[in-house]
This record gives sequence, structure tokens and C-alpha cells, in this order.
Amino acid sequence: MPLAAKHLLVVDDNPVNVEMMLDLLEDHGFAQAHGLSDPREVLRYCQTQCPDLLLLDLRMPHLDGYGVIEQLREHFGQHAPPIIVLTAQVDDATRHRALGMGVRDFLTKPFKHDEVLQRIRNILDVEERFVIRDQQATTLEQMVARRTQELNRQSRTDPITRLANRRGLTQALRDTATDAPRAGLLFIAVDGIEDVIRLHGYGVAERLLRRLGTALGETLDATARLGLWGGSEFLVIVPDASIDALYDTARALLDTVDHDIAVDDLLLSVDARIGISEADERFAPDRQVQMAALALPQKQGVRIQRYTQALEDQQRQRLSVQRALRGAAERGELSLAFQPKIGAHHGRVVGAEALLRWHHPQLGRVSPGLFIPLAEASGDIFAIGSWVIEQALWHIAQWQDALWMTPEFNIAVNVSARQLNRRDFADTLLGQIQRHGVERAHLGLEVTESGLMNDLHNARQQLDRLHAAGIAIAVDDFGTGHSSLAYLKTLPLSTLKIDRAFVMDLEHSAVDRQLAHTITQLAHGVGCNVVAEGIETSAQADYLHRIGCEIMQGYFYSYPLPAGDFAAFCTRHAGAARPA
Repeated sequence: MPLAAKHLLVVDDNPVNVEMMLDLLEDHGFAQAHGLSDPREVLRYCQTQCPDLLLLDLRMPHLDGYGVIEQLREHFGQHAPPIIVLTAQVDDATRHRALGMGVRDFLTKPFKHDEVLQRIRNILDVEERFVIRDQQATTLEQMVARRTQELNRQSRTDPITRLANRRGLTQALRDTATDAPRAGLLFIAVDGIEDVIRLHGYGVAERLLRRLGTALGETLDATARLGLWGGSEFLVIVPDASIDALYDTARALLDTVDHDIAVDDLLLSVDARIGISEADERFAPDRQVQMAALALPQKQGVRIQRYTQALEDQQRQRLSVQRALRGAAERGELSLAFQPKIGAHHGRVVGAEALLRWHHPQLGRVSPGLFIPLAEASGDIFAIGSWVIEQALWHIAQWQDALWMTPEFNIAVNVSARQLNRRDFADTLLGQIQRHGVERAHLGLEVTESGLMNDLHNARQQLDRLHAAGIAIAVDDFGTGHSSLAYLKTLPLSTLKIDRAFVMDLEHSAVDRQLAHTITQLAHGVGCNVVAEGIETSAQADYLHRIGCEIMQGYFYSYPLPAGDFAAFCTRHAGAARPA
């Protein structure tokens, strides 16, 4: 800053000294120099317009220079103007006291003009540097603050959808828990994103998520907060909402998801499920999210579900069962039961379905309908499935010399989709058969339609390998899954099983009778025989025999039996005639 712009204040009780100093300053370019002879006016003057430099006499009546300095320090603190002391003599005590109070320099009377001007310029130059440094520091602080604010915003924002991420949602939940008397959460799981990734790539999937987030946000009112909890899971925070309002919001969100979403030149569709939790008064954010996630529907056809304690207890039971299942085979808790299959024409036992049973010391008998899906979800199905095959083969080896063990006698084991999708499944199974020394025709596999369709290409490779080796392949629960005539003609199948769902109402439902008849004709048309399961009455058995089912299975003939009882059953029925 030029000297003309510098604001100087000269304070001396002698007006002549003030005038002389002002003349000197003006002669050398200081256009903003002012003077005061009454030290009591200094504070008020500085409050009005604080000078860049104060030239201050120490010995003055009413208020000496030390008093002026004290006033300025008390009022301005570290922002007090710099001071050069004007004095006739500077003893050590004066110097030490003045320097201790922050005085920058001393000018001794009588003044030497060149020295006065140079000292003033030096102080102003230093002060200018201080000002520039302070401005730079302030600017840097502001930049750091803005950058910190931006980084904080980014840390709370998902880069793909530009919605709040988990951290941002967690903070919003804390705020809601503090401010709102009650709140509801909608946990939205979007299904089908993985298919979009496989078919179109990650870029398209990310743009789909962004469009979906925008569409969901437009569905909500201004009080709701939407964010991406993780992956393809959204979370909606709804303050002060009743359960009816939460259901209404959930239905509106699902309606948004149900519309095709335009991404680039594609029209993409996904599905969604929503779990709802609600809380009164103050709540724990993490727990509230957990409750909403627990409420996510798992059953087919259910898309919205509200959290209940019973639902959580059920989930905990499932987790307990899942944990207990691990190592069940090694602990000797698993066993096989064999449900006989009866030839419809001659009434003799032609085989059996090997069914897995689990008896836990504390849980008791656990339903396969509960633990098998859990085993598939956890991956324990690989060890369990291998154990089932080993046990079935061991029993077959024990029974091979029995009179009822005809060449076509077949023990079928169920194979899960995850087992079938392993690339080495066929080779491993054939190795197990060879190790037990049994005829391959005595072992059959039952696979579900959904298991086949999960990875049809690999399923075909595995089943072709097994079929070529003489292993019979049956499709279990035919008609209840992803039925497709296409796979019937391309897979090496030998048997279709009519599901019990079509058998149980045969006596009363013309539709079920027609469906069973159609499935039987279809099976024969593609070269398969038919097993009807779930038979419980003679009327069901007679009708199924009339329409051409070759093999019967159900409680009407026998419950699933332990291995020893099954062998005895086969011995008793080795020459039996078909039941009436």
C-alpha cells in the first residue's frame, strides 16, 4: 500500500511537536497523518478510525502514554495499532516497560528526520507484511473450511446416485431421533441390478440406479429423506408418520419401481421389496435400520412387510438353526429315510426317494423345509449333499445282493441347484459311485425346475455327462417352478414327477385332474416316465394309474422309513400285487 494511503496518528501534549511531526510526514508523502494533543481522546479516535501507526509521547498530563497503551490493548487486544514511542530520553526502565507492553520502536527527541522517516517506513513495512500474512492466513482458513465442508458433504453423499450415503443417512437418523417424536423407515431392496450388470455392464447399472433414485425422490414429500444405504438398497426416513402413511408411501414407491426406466436407448425394469419399521420417541438409529432390514419380505408374492417381534424371533430361530446345522453330519445328527416308490402295473417296490432327516439334541427334529433352504443359502449344502450321496451309495452297496434289488431298482437323491452348478459335480459323483462299487443304474438324481433354470448351460453339461454314464435324471415338483417345454427337449431327462400340489385335490378338482393328465401325456411325449408323489388315497392312486403314471409314491403306500425298515418293507412286497 503506498505511503499516501497510510493512516498515522501523532499524539503529544505539546501541539508544536504535533504540528512539526505532521509537517514532516506530509512533506514526505503521508497524506493521512493526523494529530492529537489530548491523550484522553486517543481511544475514541481509534474506535472511530483505527490508524495504521500510532506515534505516541509517553510523558503527558491527565493520561500518560502507558495509560493510552493500556486502553488500546484492553479494547483492541491483538488488533491494537502498532506504536512508536516519542520521548526525550529512553532509560532502561522506560525501554523495558514500553517493550513489555508491545511498543515496536522509539524515536528520541530532538528528532532526526531521516531516522524518523526510516523507522516509520520500517514499522509500516513490517505491519504491511503482517497484514498480508493475516489476509493470506484468513484466505487459507476460508479455503480449508470450504474444502472441509465439501469433503464432509462428499463423505455423506453417494457418488453414483448423488443421494445421501450410509454415513449421511446415519446422521439424518440421529437428527430425526432427537427432533421428531416418532419416525418410520422404509428399507428398499432393489432386485435385478445384477442382471443389468451382466447384460449391459456396470455403467448402465449405475445410471439405472441414479435414475431410480431420482424417480423415488420425486415420489416422496419434502419431509422424507432418501438415500442409498448400500449396493442396491435404498433407505427412506419419514418423520412423524403413521403406519398407514408408511404403507401408502411404500406402495407409491413400488409403483414407481414397476415402471420401465429409460437409460440411454434402453428400457430397463427391476423389482423391489420394502421392509417397514417404526419408532416412537427417541430411538437407536442402527437398531431401527436393522428392524426395517429384518422386515424385508422373503416370500414370493409379498413385496411390503412390517417389522414385528415375532418376525425377528423367527429370523433368530432361522439363524440358530443355521448355526446348529454346521457340522451336523460329523456329529452324527443326520440320517436318511427312504420313501418307497411302487410300480403302478405290478405293485412291487421299484425304488425309493432318499430323504434327509436331522435330529438335533436341543432343537429336536428339524423340518427339511426349514433347514435345507438355510443350508443352500449358507453353502453348507455342499457338505450335506455330499454326505447324502455317500450314505445313499453305502446303503445301495449293502442292498445290492438282496433279492428285491432288481437291475432297474433305483434310489433317487435330491440335488440342489448350488450342487448342480459346480463344474466338477458330475465327475465327483461318478468317482463316489466307483469308490462304493455300485451299479450306476441303482442311483438316480432328482433336480428341481428352478435348479435347472438357474444355470441351464452348466446344468446341461453336468447332466449330459451323468446321463451318458447311465444315471437316471428326474425333474422334481414339475409344473410348480419355471416350466418350459424348451428344456424338456434339450436336457437328458428320464422322469417327470407330478408334484403333490396337483395330486392332493384330484378327487375334487377337475382342473387338477386335467393338469395331471396333461403332464403325463407331455412326459410320455418327450420319452419320460412319470412318478406321482403325495398319493394318500386309493382314489388318487387309481386315477393316476388310469392316466398312465408308471410309478407311485406317497403315504398311501408308505411313510419314509429308516434304512432297516425300508429293506424289510421291500422284502415283504417283493412279490406283492398292485393295491386295489
